[in-house]
Amino acid sequence: MSVCQPIYPPIEIEFLKLLKELQPIFIKALNSLGGKKPSDAGSSYLGRIAKTVNRASDGYLLLREAGRMDASKLLIRPALEAVFCGTAALKDKEFLFRKAYSEWKEDKKLFAKDAERRKQADEYLKLLQAGFQKHNPAYPIKLREIKIEGIAKMAELSPVYESAYRVYCKYTHSAMRAVSGHLDQGTDLRDTPTIVWCVLMTLDLLKKHTPAEISNLGNYYQKLESLNDQLSKHAPTTRIDIS
Repeated sequence: MSVCQPIYPPIEIEFLKLLKELQPIFIKALNSLGGKKPSDAGSSYLGRIAKTVNRASDGYLLLREAGRMDASKLLIRPALEAVFCGTAALKDKEFLFRKAYSEWKEDKKLFAKDAERRKQADEYLKLLQAGFQKHNPAYPIKLREIKIEGIAKMAELSPVYESAYRVYCKYTHSAMRAVSGHLDQGTDLRDTPTIVWCVLMTLDLLKKHTPAEISNLGNYYQKLESLNDQLSKHAPTTRIDIS
């Protein structure tokens, strides 16, 4: 490969520029939450979720700029999942305890052969219920598991779950097509738009539901829409191997 040959096509470079523009806005928004009390448990949870999206997008950008496309893909699913969870927490008050209960139930499987530890886990659940009810009386306690598909539905983001999320799960789970590279041509130019969407969605939620300091995001949504329109007409490109 010539040293002058670009790693990415122009459309990918434009998406990366947009992501880079959004990163300082994201960091400023998170920093502006310091010392401010969230309005409720959903808003508090969103603040923590936003940190997860920021870490994923920051790592993604670092890897992408270094040409590490394969590694960057592994950060897309966590960002999507965080957006589902943060959105669900704001749309349905059932979410928070059901999520906590689901994680407790999954953790309990670690003690499948330890009766004493299982008993301790059961006691912990009682304490968790009591503490949650005391501090969040407006939020219901339901001992019902919720999986990520249900979380996406609660967040009213099922179309994203059925498309992008299902695809990027294949990289996480080492699906045969993913490890063989057969998904790359169809996803390489979709990776960065997906991360940008996650960042914008999270910033929008922070702006609406927390005291975070965020300027108007309209121009960034317009840029994303314009780039996505260009991308829809863009032919798949062959990846340049720099490894």
